[in-house]
Amino acid sequence: MQNFSIPQTISSTQKQIFAFGLLAVVVFFSCLLGIFTRPLSYFSFFWPSNALLLGLLIRFPSLKSFGGILGAFFGYMGADLVTDNTFLMTLGLTLSNFVAVFSGLFFFNFARAKLPASNNNVSELYPHIIAVTLGCFFGALFAILLLPNLPHTFMLKENRWIDFFTWWSGEILNAVIVLPLILAAPGWSKFKKLINNQYAKETQIQDILPFFALLISIACTHIFYGPGALLYPLAALIWAAASYQLFNLALINSLVCLTLYHSVTGLFIDQVNSSYLTTIISIRVGLIILGLATLILCVISQNRNQLYREVLYLANHDSLTETLNRRSFTQLSEKALKHKNNHSLSLIMLDIDDFKKMNDQYGHYVGDRALQHLSNIVKSNLRDHDLFCRIGGEEFIILLNNNNLNKTQRIAERIRMCIEHQALNLENLEPIHFTVSMGVSHTHLPTNLPLQDLIIQADQALYQAKMQGRNRVILAS
Repeated sequence: MQNFSIPQTISSTQKQIFAFGLLAVVVFFSCLLGIFTRPLSYFSFFWPSNALLLGLLIRFPSLKSFGGILGAFFGYMGADLVTDNTFLMTLGLTLSNFVAVFSGLFFFNFARAKLPASNNNVSELYPHIIAVTLGCFFGALFAILLLPNLPHTFMLKENRWIDFFTWWSGEILNAVIVLPLILAAPGWSKFKKLINNQYAKETQIQDILPFFALLISIACTHIFYGPGALLYPLAALIWAAASYQLFNLALINSLVCLTLYHSVTGLFIDQVNSSYLTTIISIRVGLIILGLATLILCVISQNRNQLYREVLYLANHDSLTETLNRRSFTQLSEKALKHKNNHSLSLIMLDIDDFKKMNDQYGHYVGDRALQHLSNIVKSNLRDHDLFCRIGGEEFIILLNNNNLNKTQRIAERIRMCIEHQALNLENLEPIHFTVSMGVSHTHLPTNLPLQDLIIQADQALYQAKMQGRNRVILAS
């Protein structure tokens, strides 16, 4: 989860003003949303402002300034005052919210500093879970110690502990709904890239099935509502967690939690008493577990998919040059020979000239860097669907689809000249120049020639290039 900051090109005063204005507006309107969703002027159904503020301060550390804090304070105070709350009660609620947010931020930084670094992305959730749990705890504790002593309070001293658990569970649920949206949201450049990829990618029916399953389960919570409705979307959420990226899953998770919360609490909203509060706490805890478990499952699924992609990549590529290995190249080339859209196929074999002398003169480290240098040059001159493989040692092979022989020869000559003229630059060494010899074979498709015969033809042409003085391209006869 990436951190961002305010651009450094603006002055310190402008940063303070920006932080003040942004947090004042965000907190003010998010508080109004919470105030307008209070059932019967009691605890808010949904109070996003604390989780939203905590998420912004975690993701945008530059907002944690005097101007930002002052803006958040005015946002909290302004929202309550314009909705006819008393000044003392507004101040008490604002201080309670501040305790929740900034104690949560403190425990987040503390946990992130103390917990050992890990490659497991699930461990990245631990500081956030600790921050939300303890921040909401201290915010609720501060509220029940302060608010019952204020005039015109809605908290009674004899009910303070049930109010504590109501406040605490509500704040944690708000965080489960809001915080992942803030922390997992892609940056603007990544967002544009995702949109472009989505337009380029053809939508498959299996991509939207989990979402439709969730819509059906959400509809069922309104039709067959009751305490058991908490379990209606469970299977669909598991399906979505295994199918979607974290931000998309966070959006779905928030929608499901809010819908379930509204459906189930609607059964008890006319019973504002201790029984109602106990029921609401139970519902909130169930939703917290459901939402958090779904998010953790999504992270685990993404870890598994990433590990699978890494293992598959390592199994199919040479570890030094990141080109295809022989086995993978053979499989993909056999498919290319049989593909109905391919009309011709060209193979280019290339070999670094006098590579053994380079290793003897400079050492194997320089030899490895030369192989990497060559592979980078070749890749920059190929199309995305062309195949490039390190057969072994200093020998490579390229497969080009649907190029005529003249075009293939021009590509080979361009690669040869680029390698000849782009020196390998290493620290503490003079620029190292080297050359390659290349052999080309070509056939029209379909063909009865097996792949191995085409490789033999290119290899024989490469041998002729070596015999004729190296640093040249020879076409197979």
